[in-house]
Amino acid sequence: MSEQLPAPDFDAHNYARPNQNWICGHACEGNACRLGPDQKGNCRATAECKPVLKVKEGETKGRWICTRTGGECESGPLPNGSCCRPIAKCSPVPTLRVWRGRVTLAVIAASCAVLLVVLGNPPWRNNFISPGTISSPHSGAAFAALAVTNHLNQNCGACHVAGNLGPNGMANVALHAEPGIWDLKKLALAKAAEPTAIDASCLKCHAGKNVHQPDAAQISCTFCHAEHQGIKIAATTDANCNFCHADATKMAGVKAESGKRKAETINHFADDHPQFRFITEKLRDPDTLKFNHALHLTGATIPKLPGGAKLDCAFCHSPDAAGAFMKPVAFEPNCRVCHSLQFDPQTPELQLPHGSAEFVSAFLRSLPNQYMNLVAQTGRDEDANGFVAKKLAGLRTQFGSGEDLEKRIFFSTATTAPEIIVGNVSGATRAIFPGCAYCHEVKNSNAGLPEITKPILTERWLAQAKFNHAKHTNIACTQCHDAVHSKNTADILLPTKETCATCHSPRGGVADTCAECHTYHKPPVAAQ
Repeated sequence: MSEQLPAPDFDAHNYARPNQNWICGHACEGNACRLGPDQKGNCRATAECKPVLKVKEGETKGRWICTRTGGECESGPLPNGSCCRPIAKCSPVPTLRVWRGRVTLAVIAASCAVLLVVLGNPPWRNNFISPGTISSPHSGAAFAALAVTNHLNQNCGACHVAGNLGPNGMANVALHAEPGIWDLKKLALAKAAEPTAIDASCLKCHAGKNVHQPDAAQISCTFCHAEHQGIKIAATTDANCNFCHADATKMAGVKAESGKRKAETINHFADDHPQFRFITEKLRDPDTLKFNHALHLTGATIPKLPGGAKLDCAFCHSPDAAGAFMKPVAFEPNCRVCHSLQFDPQTPELQLPHGSAEFVSAFLRSLPNQYMNLVAQTGRDEDANGFVAKKLAGLRTQFGSGEDLEKRIFFSTATTAPEIIVGNVSGATRAIFPGCAYCHEVKNSNAGLPEITKPILTERWLAQAKFNHAKHTNIACTQCHDAVHSKNTADILLPTKETCATCHSPRGGVADTCAECHTYHKPPVAAQ
């Protein structure tokens, strides 16, 4: 009796109806499989055949028979009954019918979106287009007043060119944008942070806020100041700063603030931030005023303050109203308590004016009136005319002429007075009291009056850095300002970078971002 094999079960080829929406990807190797992809475009190929097990009479195991169309293959099935010629999975290709369906769905979706935007009422439409909430500086009452002043729109049109042009205008602007929507090459090569058309809108209100270095690359406003992120404009991050400052290529052509060297690449403050410039360039305070911090803070000769208090930093350096910076030191509130401007030891109530050589000279030339007024103010129980005559006679005996007294007041230091000439002998005399030259630089002038150099009080040595003393009140002044060892006015008593990094670093636990200390935009230059 002849043996009949089971009908072949072609899992991958013969009798299933091919899918009309997808094309088998095996066409590149010869012929596509007859089964073809399923409706979702998945390949269904497995192997060239599905072997069957043939068991003869008297046998228990049997053997596997190849059922491949066109005859058995030379190798035959594997011992486990699987086909020895598996078909590699392919990537089915969608037919034109599939693509047509996709385009149709896309057109329908776009048409519905356009109809919703065009036919919807304006508030709803703007909310649909807007990617998020506008920050309060660009939507509040202050911005509305500024917009009216600058003849700007108070809605999308204030920033966006096509904000008030309607659907046709928006479409026209989009089609003529640079790069265009179909200019794929330019779009692919577009670089981050490059200026865009919206930057011109920013400069309508923020005039001059472009770059903080004239030789730096132009940066788009929106790269650092992202709008539509909520009621507050997104804060600038180190990533924004490092876009340039951590890139050696971008920084190669940028000069440092001083212009004497190239700017360095910086990643983190505590790691590769350069030392402060006043240290590296060994800058000196140009003030000509003679002052010794060490003497005032540690000297045994410094008199006690009223109430027996010891002179300390806080007596001369007091915070301003905001608490961020210190008020400039001034003679009246800070110096006069120890440095009284008296020239007549027997009459300490009478003191010279401060701040003007003209006032001092006028005061000395009106001494009779000054003594007369003193009698009236103090209520002295003596003859006023006699008191004045006695004082003037004493001054003439001690100093000579009124001109000699004036020279001593202007030019006397702590130890010497102006030179005098008696006959053919000249020389410096002893300083009876310290004059203006004790603290100030005093020069002779052809105009008659001595010329006193005004103090140069530098309020901000790190002009581009932000600092707030109020946030550092828990730190002793001497921890950052080494005043107890400074004997020269020229010393700039600011901390080093390492001192700041003690706290402002991951180790110190205090914020160390770029924006914590730096401002990007330079203040506007005043007209000359």
